[in-house]
Amino acid sequence: MKSFILGAFSVFFLSGCTVYRSEGRKQFEDQAPTKVSTSGNPSFQLKSCKNEGRLETWFNEEFPSQTYELVIAENDLEIWRTHRGEKVEVKALQKTSRTTQSCIYEFANDVVWNLYKEQFIRELENNMMTLERPE
Repeated sequence: MKSFILGAFSVFFLSGCTVYRSEGRKQFEDQAPTKVSTSGNPSFQLKSCKNEGRLETWFNEEFPSQTYELVIAENDLEIWRTHRGEKVEVKALQKTSRTTQSCIYEFANDVVWNLYKEQFIRELENNMMTLERPE
């Protein structure tokens, strides 16, 4: 029964996956070349962004992946990281009152991640206000 439920959740979540580009994300990428380059620097790049539904957010909070390590946890921002071979994959979850935006970033290796880590976190924290929309 458990495998059926997990299989059903997997199909449900994968069928709803879309790449999402917010205005806040665009501002982050426009400012990034002077700070942290996403396009001019092949050692760091944005892989994908999407809005998570409430069910997917709840599922990820209750059953986090065993391979991810929590880097930072705030009320409106969580950053997780894992290794994919030599590369470091970073998942940033930005929460607002309406939605949770999930973005996947890829760093070339641990050295690059450690070099850009503090600046990367500051940029995501500063970007939070641009994601808030009045209700």
